[in-house]
Amino acid sequence: MSRSIGDTLPHNLLERLNGRNLDAVSDRVLVVCSVDDRGFPHPALLSYFETIAIDARTIRLAMYSNSRSVQNARREGRLTLVLVEDRVAYYIKGHVRELSRSMPDAPHNATLHFEVAEVMADEPDPESERGAYITSGITCVNPRDGAAMHLARQILAHLAE
Repeated sequence: MSRSIGDTLPHNLLERLNGRNLDAVSDRVLVVCSVDDRGFPHPALLSYFETIAIDARTIRLAMYSNSRSVQNARREGRLTLVLVEDRVAYYIKGHVRELSRSMPDAPHNATLHFEVAEVMADEPDPESERGAYITSGITCVNPRDGAAMHLARQILAHLAE
């Protein structure tokens, strides 16, 4: 059952999204949901190499500038980030605006500024779903070669500016 836990990132999410420990999150992805022009949710995947928490209320995102997700974000000014972790899923709702259509090290990426409006936690109800729990988040295979890690660090450094 989901419940609101406030309008700022809790400490564990802030640590997860701060961009300092890329090895710990290199095989994890998060879902970003926008609303398309027909009113339907539009999900997309982002890596932690494209997401950084500046502080407990501010997140910056690097997303393909010509993607439907960015087009929806430009039009609607809202996104929801979904982070699925061991035992709990978080929904981070917020207002978004584009800072730039292109990044110096990744010209295909737009830079988005996301202001947290509400954070929700979703986990099984221990009374009605006794013993049930989420076992892991969404994972991917990432070869983590030197060039990819270097570019990831450059993107995160740009987002942190």
